[in-house]
Amino acid sequence: MSTPLVSIIIPTFNRASIINDTLDSILDQTYSNWECLLVDDGSTDETKRVIQNYALKDARIIALERPQEKNKGANASRNYGLSFAKGDYVIFFDSDDIMSTTCLEKRVKLFSENNDRDFLVFSMGVFKDSKKCEIQLSRKVVNLDLESTLEDFILSDKLPWNVCRPIFKTKLIKDKISFNEKIQNFQDEEFNIRLLGFLKPSYLSIDITDCFYRFDEASLNKYNTLKGKQDIVNCFYEFYKTVFKVLSTEQKVKYKRRLMLKFFNHIYFYLIPGIDKKEVLSTIKLFHSELELSLKEKIIFEIVVFLNLHYHNKKGYYFITQQLRSFLK
Repeated sequence: MSTPLVSIIIPTFNRASIINDTLDSILDQTYSNWECLLVDDGSTDETKRVIQNYALKDARIIALERPQEKNKGANASRNYGLSFAKGDYVIFFDSDDIMSTTCLEKRVKLFSENNDRDFLVFSMGVFKDSKKCEIQLSRKVVNLDLESTLEDFILSDKLPWNVCRPIFKTKLIKDKISFNEKIQNFQDEEFNIRLLGFLKPSYLSIDITDCFYRFDEASLNKYNTLKGKQDIVNCFYEFYKTVFKVLSTEQKVKYKRRLMLKFFNHIYFYLIPGIDKKEVLSTIKLFHSELELSLKEKIIFEIVVFLNLHYHNKKGYYFITQQLRSFLK
C-alpha cells in the first residue's frame, strides 16, 4: 500500500481540559504519514500551551493561530488550516472528538481501492469516556445519487454525515470551496450542500465506525441557552441563501412545501422570547422572493414569529402553532 500524506485540520477554542484525548488518539494511529494542523481560535484558557507542547513532542503536529483579521469561528479556522495543508488527502476533525487507532490506515487503504471517488465517508460513534466508545445502532449510511444526497442534506432531520466523517482528495476542495465564515451553526449542512451542488463530486459511504463524537453534558446543553439559540437563529439567512443558490427553479417548486415546513420548524424550536428576530424576518423575505410565497404563507410565518416571541409555551400556543403548521403541508 502506498503511503500518501493525510492532512488533519482541527479548529480549537478553549479545549485545554479535553484536547489531549483528541491528540493522543491521532498520535496512536497505526498509519504514520500524517500532519495535524491545529488552529487555535483565540482561546483564553491553556489550549495554546497544550497544543504547543504537543507540537514540540512531534513535528507532525503543527500549531497555528487564526489571524485576528479573519472572522472568529471554527469555519475561519478550518479555512486557514486548509491553506497550509500539504496532504494528498484531507480530514476535518473536531477538537473534542477521537479517532480509532486504525482510522487513517483504513481510510487510506479504502481510498486506494476506490480511487475513482473524490471522497469517502465513514461512520461515527459516540463516547463519554475515551475508553468506552460506542457504535451507534441508529447510524445513517447514505449512498445515493447526487440530487438525492443533496435533498437529504437540505430536507432530512438527520444529517447524512457530519464534518468529521469524510476523507477528501485535497485537490477536490483546496482553492475551490471553503467553509462559510459568516455562520457558527449549520456548518456541516451548509458546506456539504455547496460541495455537492457546485462541485458535483463522486463519493462512497463505507459503514466502518472509525471516529467518535464526545457525548457529554456540555454537548447536550450547547444549544439550550439563550446565546446558543441566538447563534442558531443568526445562521438562518446564510443557510437558506445557500440552499436557494444550489436548487434549480424546478427543485424549488418540487421542494417548496418541505422547505417551508423546515423553516417553520426552525422558527418554532429556536425563536424564543429574548432572541433578536432580525435574521428570521430577513429569511422570510428570502423565502418570499425565492419561493413566491402567497400572502397566506407569508402571514403564517409572521404569525409564528409573533407567537414565539410573545406567547411561547403559554396556553393555546401549542394548538395554534400546530394549526399553522398544518396549513403549510
